[in-house]
Amino acid sequence: MRFVMFFVNFSWQKYFKNIFRLQKRLFKIGFFNDIKKCLMFQRLILRSNSARILSIRYVTQISMDKKFAGIDGKVSLSFNDRFELNEYLRCNFNNWQPQSLKKVSFIEKNGIIKSLKLSTIADRAWQYLILFSIEPVHEATFNICNFGFRRSRFIHELQRVLILNLEKQSLGFQKRILIVNFKGISNFLNKNLLVKNIVAPRGIKIGIFKSLTLGLSLFFDSSNQNVFNLSSFLLNVALGGVDNIHYSLRFGYNILFILKPLDNEKLILKKLESFFINSGMQGISYSVFFSSTLNGFDFLGWYFKVFKNGDFICVPSNNNYQNFLKRIKLILNNSNYGATVKSAKIFPLTKDWKMYHRFCNLTASRFSLFFLKKRAFKVFNQESKQDSYSTKRLINKCFYELNPNNKNMADFGIMKSPFYGHLTFWVNSFYFNPLSSLNYRSIFFCIHCGMRF
Repeated sequence: MRFVMFFVNFSWQKYFKNIFRLQKRLFKIGFFNDIKKCLMFQRLILRSNSARILSIRYVTQISMDKKFAGIDGKVSLSFNDRFELNEYLRCNFNNWQPQSLKKVSFIEKNGIIKSLKLSTIADRAWQYLILFSIEPVHEATFNICNFGFRRSRFIHELQRVLILNLEKQSLGFQKRILIVNFKGISNFLNKNLLVKNIVAPRGIKIGIFKSLTLGLSLFFDSSNQNVFNLSSFLLNVALGGVDNIHYSLRFGYNILFILKPLDNEKLILKKLESFFINSGMQGISYSVFFSSTLNGFDFLGWYFKVFKNGDFICVPSNNNYQNFLKRIKLILNNSNYGATVKSAKIFPLTKDWKMYHRFCNLTASRFSLFFLKKRAFKVFNQESKQDSYSTKRLINKCFYELNPNNKNMADFGIMKSPFYGHLTFWVNSFYFNPLSSLNYRSIFFCIHCGMRF
């Protein structure tokens, strides 16, 4: 009878709206730092049936990790198992006992073998459930220049802001760049201090601390920048104050300080070291790159350079371009694949590369991939089943061409998630062109009165 009543009143849209309404109010309260009310609304979200069902749906149907089993060996859940997990979360969310983690090795795009510790489906559902409650509070306090691994910020926004700082009207030719990379920070994190900085009920903090003690991996997944999980969220919380040292742009482990002529780079590095010491991350190693904008610099796979007359260029960096060519040539030179299979494997690589660099200047011959197409035509045409016409069709199919709409800066922030726009605090991503026809109505809401505009 309970299942029948559930399906009669079932609506994903209704659950999305219920959660978003509570998150919106929690975001407003977190902005004013009212801890008592924050904890009250967090408990409301944690007890919400909508939050539990959405977290189970995300883990079992939407997440990219849904095909990986934890220590219990479960890859998927049946219909009845999901309802049992829902009841288990309802009774034990405040005194959660995480299970042991399963260590899995995988190969990254650059060929490096990395190991990752995976949680069970139940633990992942609990992690996503608590994200519903703690994410709005910290989103209200995160620095606006933190663009990495947040549900409402995107990497092309960082590129746009950096371009605005380097253009002629901003006197970009007078500025200097200080780039700091602190990869491997998770090994030096102070768990006690990290849990103390999280705004959450005591039972949730204890559950997070137990997960960290068991070896929960904290890292920014550079291979997929749109993935948002508890791991990347906790790292953003741990690095919350590093953006306030000086005007900077941060994405994951990389932070770029923009220095004016009178700014002192040594003072900024001293402040950075004191931040790591005060955050309990003594002994962390980081690399530093300091240069003038006139000399050019690489950042996140892009190469920026400002000329003396005030003009500037933004193109794919040499390392990024060479790694891309290496991956394409590895497929072309593989004799185990036919021309059709090769074209199918090349298409997603070229599309991802061009979409990532779609706001760069790709008019140069090397970035138009002319010689790569010529090489691919020669390889495909050697197959006895192909002639020049079919080879040309395969070339047009596997080398993705950008549309004029893809190059519009107004539409760079569209996520692929089916429920995007309901679980965020900004209904859509921030657009730099407010007059664009691609913008939707009611993009933002006022944190004071809740009115959308």
